[in-house]
Amino acid sequence: PRSGGVKRCRRAAGVDRYEKWMVIIDGLNVGRAHGSVGWKSPLVPAAEISASGPLWKKPICGQAILQSVNDVMAKGHDVKVFLPQWVVEAPRPGTPDRRAYGFNDLIALAEKRNSDGSPMLELTPSMASDDHFFLEFATRYEAEGDYPVRVLSNDHFRKEVEQGNISAGWRDEHTIKYKFMHMPRSGLRLSTAPTLPG
Repeated sequence: PRSGGVKRCRRAAGVDRYEKWMVIIDGLNVGRAHGSVGWKSPLVPAAEISASGPLWKKPICGQAILQSVNDVMAKGHDVKVFLPQWVVEAPRPGTPDRRAYGFNDLIALAEKRNSDGSPMLELTPSMASDDHFFLEFATRYEAEGDYPVRVLSNDHFRKEVEQGNISAGWRDEHTIKYKFMHMPRSGLRLSTAPTLPG
């Protein structure tokens, strides 16, 4: 993808540094992380976490998503969460309720705006790939937006790479890996690699 429009704000120790990023949050990946990185949300029943199996089957915790939003914003960055509609919308009659725990708080994100006026929450069609939507947004924003883009996710996006939507090099350069840490005094905190500037 092109990098026109990206504004480099300062350079330190020979490495490009940025004062502000657009951080795209892989909402499903972050919301399910409480069952895989040693943090258990009080909102999600422990029995449901332990019986859920692989990551893609785990319940979604809105608290984890909101904490990641708060931590990214605290460092001065814009943030946009992508989630499928079924995470926050009531299910059709006769179908299981798979909404996130704390989904009402997630809906409130749609009312919050970034510095460019865009909403912090983007809902993708329930039957479509949310990965495709936010990676397409990321490459387009990088070409046209005001700030560098990073994607907060522990996903490897193998399918998107195999389909040629992004390259492995783009993925490795733009993905921020994370884990949640429970701090005794300050509560839940997001730890990232590479470290978010700010």
